[in-house]
Amino acid sequence: MKTNFKPNSIKHLVVLFLFSLILSCNTVSKNEASKTDEASPVIVKTSTNEKQVKETPKETFLCTINGKDWAYTKASGIISKDRKTNKRMALMTFTKKLEKGSESIQLRYDADSFELLIASIQLRFKSKEGKHFTCYYELFPDTKKKSPNAIIMGSIDLSNSDSASGTAEITNLNIKYESEKLEDQANATISLSDLEFSNIGYSDVDKVANTVK
Repeated sequence: MKTNFKPNSIKHLVVLFLFSLILSCNTVSKNEASKTDEASPVIVKTSTNEKQVKETPKETFLCTINGKDWAYTKASGIISKDRKTNKRMALMTFTKKLEKGSESIQLRYDADSFELLIASIQLRFKSKEGKHFTCYYELFPDTKKKSPNAIIMGSIDLSNSDSASGTAEITNLNIKYESEKLEDQANATISLSDLEFSNIGYSDVDKVANTVK
């Protein structure tokens, strides 16, 4: 029995087989590629150099010192009797927090006459060596010899039993010591102007003591 195969028919079968094989391979490749894309995790890089933002204390303007604005970050007040004079004194303290150290202005008022009597100031200025150091300025009634040209005046309002308000003006106040270390000798003498404050909470030691009794 003879089987007749035509050459053309065989060629067509081979071509069809190869074509179907190519199609199946492409389909498998695409499926595998899509699966790989779906399975591949997305890598999110996070920066390790992000700087943490530090909160800085809120500053409140108080006065100008030698023409430059000075602000405080904390304020407090207390009324107590002076051991030497037995006078009732109102001490108002204003503190400025710095990156390194702090500055302060302390004002002592007669709590009965409401007059400003004493000033104690601590400021940080640059030395000739380039480092900052604390400079002390004080004006007491019995130490005015160190600042003979100094003028101090001001008043305080204590009509509110919880908070105080007041003013101060201080001129020509000399540094207490180490003036030779200052890089800028203009800071050896300071003047405070436009000093005003209000709504500063305070406590009265005598009233607190009477309450406890």
